[in-house]
Amino acid sequence: MPAYDRWRDAEGTPIPPRCRVEQVAVAKEHGALPSRLRKQGQVLGRGTTRLSVRFDGEDHSVSIRPHLVLMLDAPGGHR
Repeated sequence: MPAYDRWRDAEGTPIPPRCRVEQVAVAKEHGALPSRLRKQGQVLGRGTTRLSVRFDGEDHSVSIRPHLVLMLDAPGGHR
């Protein structure tokens, strides 16, 4: 795994706002619950060290560390 970078995913890909992501690891202390493993969602924004993500089928956003997700699609269909 690449060194931690607050705006890069588990593979080191930069994560832009509004992109689609998938949770690929579990770390409850960093917002990545087992119930969301392999769930997809949209990045709504970025805080100091965490992303704000609304996972599909959920009404609220959660705060999660970027290295626990993979970017799927950036706005405009780019990856």
